[in-house]
Amino acid sequence: MRALKAKGFTLIELIIGIVMFAISLSIITALIAPQAKKSAEPIIALRASEFGQSLMNEIQSKSFDEHSDRSAPFRRCGETTLGAEPCTAAGDLGTDSESRTSYNDVDDYIALSNQPITNSLGEVLSQYSDFNLVVTVEYDSDFNESTTNDGTTFKRITIEVTSPLGEVYGFSAYKGNY
Repeated sequence: MRALKAKGFTLIELIIGIVMFAISLSIITALIAPQAKKSAEPIIALRASEFGQSLMNEIQSKSFDEHSDRSAPFRRCGETTLGAEPCTAAGDLGTDSESRTSYNDVDDYIALSNQPITNSLGEVLSQYSDFNLVVTVEYDSDFNESTTNDGTTFKRITIEVTSPLGEVYGFSAYKGNY
């Protein structure tokens, strides 16, 4: 009689296969796991960038100063024409007892620093609850970052958005008195 040829795997072959599979799986997991943590970083960076840019656009749409006319005859603060008021003093920049919904000039936004992040309607934006915001506005008419003895022609607006990972995203722009 002919001997039957055995088909299949022996126990030793199965154990060796399982061990090799476990080793390869652990190597793949060790390479992929750190990447999963980093996959959220671009989303957080994008969210911080979008927020900073949209806030900068909102600030830039406001008047230069509290004493600038918002209707005809559109006198600028600090003009020598009759009826024009002087610009706000550098030490007095900030909100003029206004709420978030009624900010009307660029230096009102200084009050947003270290507060819960809200939209222009004053509603808290929960998707930014882990972010921190610092807004500074100061006169810088000679564009050199030094604010000593500057005129009142330009205000430098600086926004710093700090992400939950501790990264700071900075935005800066100038608003002119014209």
